[in-house]
Amino acid sequence: MISCKKDDSGASSGELSANSFIYNLATKNFNPDTALTAKVTSSGAVDIVYCYLVRSNTVDSLIYIGKPDAGEAKGYTFHISASRFPYSSIKSVRGVKVMVRQDDNSSYEGFVKIDIYDPSKPFLTDFPVSISPDLDGGATAITGKITSESGIAKVEVFDDYQTEGTFTSVQAISVANEKEYQLNYSYMYRKAAQHIKVAATDIFGQVMETIINMPVDINTFKPKFVDFPANLTPEATGTATMVTGKITSVTGLAKAEVYDDSEGNYVLLETLNDLNGVKNYTFNYSYQYKKRAKNIKIVATDTDNLPTELVIPLNVTYSTEVYRDVVMSAQSAISPGSFFDTSTGTIFGNCEVSGSEGRLDFLIYASSAGVLSFYSPTNTSSAASSYKCNGTAWVPVTSNLKATRFRVLVPTSAGNTAADNIYQAYNSGNIDNLDDSFFGTIAVPGSSSTKYDPAVNPAANIFNLNSANLIWFRIPQANGTSKNCLVKVKEVNINTGTPGLSAIKFDIIVQKQ
Repeated sequence: MISCKKDDSGASSGELSANSFIYNLATKNFNPDTALTAKVTSSGAVDIVYCYLVRSNTVDSLIYIGKPDAGEAKGYTFHISASRFPYSSIKSVRGVKVMVRQDDNSSYEGFVKIDIYDPSKPFLTDFPVSISPDLDGGATAITGKITSESGIAKVEVFDDYQTEGTFTSVQAISVANEKEYQLNYSYMYRKAAQHIKVAATDIFGQVMETIINMPVDINTFKPKFVDFPANLTPEATGTATMVTGKITSVTGLAKAEVYDDSEGNYVLLETLNDLNGVKNYTFNYSYQYKKRAKNIKIVATDTDNLPTELVIPLNVTYSTEVYRDVVMSAQSAISPGSFFDTSTGTIFGNCEVSGSEGRLDFLIYASSAGVLSFYSPTNTSSAASSYKCNGTAWVPVTSNLKATRFRVLVPTSAGNTAADNIYQAYNSGNIDNLDDSFFGTIAVPGSSSTKYDPAVNPAANIFNLNSANLIWFRIPQANGTSKNCLVKVKEVNINTGTPGLSAIKFDIIVQKQ
């Protein structure tokens, strides 16, 4: 476009020259250039250039100011990048108004037109909703029509043979910017795939896709367990328990892995890697039972990396329950919570404790001095107001509070006391019975709280992370008996800025009633 100065009073004259521009919504850029480019001239000299974005029903907004160097004063070319244009309202743009001030204070204006191009994404039609693939190695035809007003750059075929719903590429087909493409693809089924995805990409990078279902029972392909026991009674610790059966595979086995859950979650015990693609494998494994294990798990993986698993319950009854890696917070933290229920192994917080005092077996409290302690529920007379829910302090129903008592087990250098024996049993993973006889000659817990203090010698009510980290909890029950618990403290995090946000991590063995 060309535009001349506004008056003919003898002042300098000038003009604006620029092509019309097209803004492509798909690429978020200009065509044919990647920036709006224009040139202004002056018979005198161009002093400064102002550019305003013109949109429908919107006040013009300044988007560019340009001041030419002395060598460009007669003819100044400027560029405005697409990033200066607000994409959210780009559809209402009409163009850019250019105001040019010359060195004699005269001025003129011009206009650069901008057209908005909003290309449609590719269309995929005539594709089936579902197909039945050839499972015997033959080709399955994937057909359909793809159209695009701007041109098709490529078509990709995917399937989800590794994980259902997670697609991996089967093949990418380059298309020479055709506006219509008839897909006729010979798909070779990959084991365990449940879906085909066809994705078409146009020349601007816009993608449209369709998903085709393949109703295939993938269990047909997974390894199978035959003649394994439904459950198993393990031999005593130190004696092998034989686990036998057969594993079959359509394509052959790559490996078998054996796990148990003696540590609370499944831990790998052994990997059998020398299966060499065998399709019928006689499984014969010597399992060394570990206390606290409840199940054995066997995972068989075939040569196509397709796994299946079998869980065999162990016929074992334990007199205690173990909760591992329990994390509790002090009174000011919203989560995970300051209160513990040993009957379920659950933690609850400030907004749940009111009315639930009967569930409460012990709690965590941190003083303003940064001392973190386990507290008995009956030891909360002065601390209860620190546990707040939306600003409202906890007012406990004292008649429902338990008088839990604590004793830190302090080992000796001699290693021959009852406390030493408990540490040895704990470290060997050989604890199940927690009745009073287990604690031998150790005095019954008598403290209503026990605190963490790594700077002083441990005592019956002072624990640390290294030399004295086992604590005997004794919780009175409604029937007049007591429940014993053994806590192993693993981590303590003192928040020096806000002690009430401190936290503790521990394992706890709870006697069943």
